[in-house]
Amino acid sequence: MMNFFQDSKIITLLISCLSLTISFLTLWINRKRLDITIDYSGLVDRIETFDKEPAFPDQSTSALIIVKALNMSPKDIGFFDIQLLDAKTLQLLPGFYKLAIRPELEDKKLLLINDSEGTVAHFNPLNSNYGLIPANSMKRFETVVYPYSQTFIVDIKVAIKTFKRNPYATTRKNYKHYSKVITLSDSEWRTIQESQKLAQ
Repeated sequence: MMNFFQDSKIITLLISCLSLTISFLTLWINRKRLDITIDYSGLVDRIETFDKEPAFPDQSTSALIIVKALNMSPKDIGFFDIQLLDAKTLQLLPGFYKLAIRPELEDKKLLLINDSEGTVAHFNPLNSNYGLIPANSMKRFETVVYPYSQTFIVDIKVAIKTFKRNPYATTRKNYKHYSKVITLSDSEWRTIQESQKLAQ
């Protein structure tokens, strides 16, 4: 009789351990997993439609930023508070969002033009400074930034809480973030400065 009770206790303990292991494994598999890369991809003189219509007036040379977000989890993950910051002052820099252009251009495809290099490329702009990365997917989006100095910062928050504080955030500091400090070459910075003077 005693052996039966001891055997049943061992079986119960084994089942409990197995259930706990499965719970931890499920939690591990379903955790939010995200990988974001931020790259600088050269200068852009202007943004226009296929019909050579400017996306907005008085454009000056800008820096092209490409963001690639890989969501490896089974849940959608939001990103928000994308910031383009001057590295010296942490002042917000102007950037390009699709919502900022004229309504009649919203549905049109846009091109990135670099006159000095003679290059033309399709532009896949951010709709705004927040959005969603669907589960088990990869998303690529682009923006251009108009720097105030040779070095600037791109910072993106994602909807994953963390204890580590974001040094660039003024609000919602305890969210996971991805950032990159970008320094333009001397010649690139001169090109931007000359373009800004002409646009004034």
